[in-house]
Amino acid sequence: MRELFRNLQSWESQYSARQVGDSLKGPDSKEYNLFDIQYLYSCRTKLAPRQRQAIELFLYENIREKEVALRMGVSDTNPVAMYATDGLKRLCEMIEDGMLNRFSDKVSKVS
Repeated sequence: MRELFRNLQSWESQYSARQVGDSLKGPDSKEYNLFDIQYLYSCRTKLAPRQRQAIELFLYENIREKEVALRMGVSDTNPVAMYATDGLKRLCEMIEDGMLNRFSDKVSKVS
């Protein structure tokens, strides 16, 4: 999911220009849908503030980790990537727990 968020702006741009479709096959052979990833990105508002900021700035905006730390008001040696990783893990937990409406029916079908 980290790489999907990191490349989301590029995917959105290429999709808008009709250079790519709304689905991509990952190296794990799973298919990912642009609109599902956009929905997950929008769910960052449900995360702790530091996790949300790290996802927005470090992954989506692709800003260097030290610069993100400064923008977040933490030490530039602070591992901002960990905040992003924890946020992504939390989003996955929310999917598994049926807390994200878009995926709640998919989880119940798998269970």
